[in-house]
Amino acid sequence: MNSGQDIVILGSGTTAFAAALKASQLGAQVLMVEQSHLGGTCVNWGCIPSKTLIHKAEAYFEARRGEPYGLNLNAAPVDCGQLMAAKNAAVKTLRREHYQKVLDQNKDIHVLRGHGRFLSPREMQVGAEILVSDRFLIACGGIPRTLQIPGLSEVGYLNSYSALHLPCFPPSLLIIGGGVIALEMGQMFARFGTRVTILERGDRTLKEFDPRLTGIFEDVLRQEGVELVFGVQSRRAFREAGESCLEVEVEGEQRIYRAEQIMLAVGTAPATEGIGLAEAGVQINDAGFITTDEECRTTAPGIWAAGDVTGPPLIAPAGAREGEVAIENMLDPARHRRIDHRNTPMAVFVDPEFATVGLSPDQARLAGKDVVETWLDLQQVAKAHVMGGRRGGILLCAEQGSGRVLGVQLLAPRAADIIHQATLAVRFGLTVFDLAETVHVYPTISDGLRLAALDNVRRQTAP
Repeated sequence: MNSGQDIVILGSGTTAFAAALKASQLGAQVLMVEQSHLGGTCVNWGCIPSKTLIHKAEAYFEARRGEPYGLNLNAAPVDCGQLMAAKNAAVKTLRREHYQKVLDQNKDIHVLRGHGRFLSPREMQVGAEILVSDRFLIACGGIPRTLQIPGLSEVGYLNSYSALHLPCFPPSLLIIGGGVIALEMGQMFARFGTRVTILERGDRTLKEFDPRLTGIFEDVLRQEGVELVFGVQSRRAFREAGESCLEVEVEGEQRIYRAEQIMLAVGTAPATEGIGLAEAGVQINDAGFITTDEECRTTAPGIWAAGDVTGPPLIAPAGAREGEVAIENMLDPARHRRIDHRNTPMAVFVDPEFATVGLSPDQARLAGKDVVETWLDLQQVAKAHVMGGRRGGILLCAEQGSGRVLGVQLLAPRAADIIHQATLAVRFGLTVFDLAETVHVYPTISDGLRLAALDNVRRQTAP
């Protein structure tokens, strides 16, 4: 029985590490329980391998994109062996430099290998060892969600983990789902030569973004050869003539789609199976995620939770901040630190990129605010034409009268970087007047945010 640690953290991913570092900075001894690789999903199976391949796919695509401008570069066939080796090297380097090296240099953080399972609110079993603590943090992340489609298990399928570890790109791929992972992976595979079909049960992709933005990107995907099918109800999967087949219903019509591989991209489920939540007295919601309050407390005294295991926004930086807030509340309950994701930006790493922060116009109106909404087509931004007429748009939502920026959505090259300007505006209460009066470098895509703010100012002051 081990009771020598101030805090026990279940997991060693982005959320767990951020929490452990915060705890050590505050003078606590930390024990992380990990049954797999250091770094969790983001480093090993998610952010790093996927964004490495997405970046290389964009570079590969650029060779062909320049042809209309006299840049007759030839995109030779991909050397999958070299490409996958580069991806694996990025994963191993970050795991070593950002995680193992940190552990080696920090005497207050330790790792116990094995599967952790609560026996009670104060006890966790790891192998033959039982850990006793007054403070536990559950930060074991999420896993790809599955669907119960008849025949799918027999046919076999990829998910966001396994698809990133193929030796090379399949000639054809059916992707079930129309969210972030489906679009990121779908465009990446298509750019490497895979014939991609995306099957979405709803009427459009990325419901968290404005239809004007998603509509533009859907056209971009189609131009790149991706087939998009909406209103899809999957009925069964089967193998025929060496192909994976999916029988579906689309607006009452029975169809069969065929490809070498089928991939599920239908979201994230909490990785809580077998960790003893019932024994610990930790409640979950209808979706299976751990229920927490604004201070990251669970329903069990002495147990906190953070990151993907608690549900949306399901992004690594948000989980890291939740982990830090949980630790501060553990060690100094009187501070009552709270998490508020209204100021948390998120991005989708397609090309062009999506990014968003704050409230959409509809969300702001539902919150009782009188808003002024500005839509700016990216064609009004000079840098878009410098870059070859890139398509996209900027949606800015501001409060009527005060001009305070409430939210921004972008579809543009480097939107994931540009969104931080909008994030600061939302977080610190800046107005469209502030943005419009701020000198921007020209020509840049970020100058589009100034143009959107300037248009919003005109609307604010119009008689």
